[in-house]
Amino acid sequence: MTVPPDTATPVSPRALSLMLAGCGMAGALLAWRGIAALMPEEPAASSMAVRLGEAAAALLPGSFVLAAMIVAQALGRFLASAFDPLAGADSRFLRTNQRVITNTVEQFAVFTPALLALAAGAGSAHMPAIEAVGITFALARLVFWGGYLLAPMARAPGMAATLAVTAATWLAAARAWVG
Repeated sequence: MTVPPDTATPVSPRALSLMLAGCGMAGALLAWRGIAALMPEEPAASSMAVRLGEAAAALLPGSFVLAAMIVAQALGRFLASAFDPLAGADSRFLRTNQRVITNTVEQFAVFTPALLALAAGAGSAHMPAIEAVGITFALARLVFWGGYLLAPMARAPGMAATLAVTAATWLAAARAWVG
């Protein structure tokens, strides 16, 4: 028996957000596993200096995404002749993109020390997975950015993926240091 469309119960925004968040978390896990499988193991990573250098390099994809957001903001301001961000004439794109930039900087402030601590405390065999975390973080921020530009609800997968990556990194770093 099918329910006629006019009597169908719509999905609540909270339920939709949770479903999208679950998809984002699952996507982050799958992306991380796939990327980690492709990363080569570096024999010199037995040195903490090398591991920290590789972890710093693993932050580059996320910084490239952040730089793209900043360039998009500057270009958007230039094209809209909205040179004064305090004038209140920003378009929806400029307001949304600025929120994405701000959130990405906040996420980086939490993610970066966790990734560096994890690399310092982990063995060389774990470096491909740690490097994959940096790429997965960048992908999660791209999903967040694109989703937020589409609609506020569409940011949920990227935000949840970012949360999953950051939380897993923090937990793994704590485990590496606590034992």
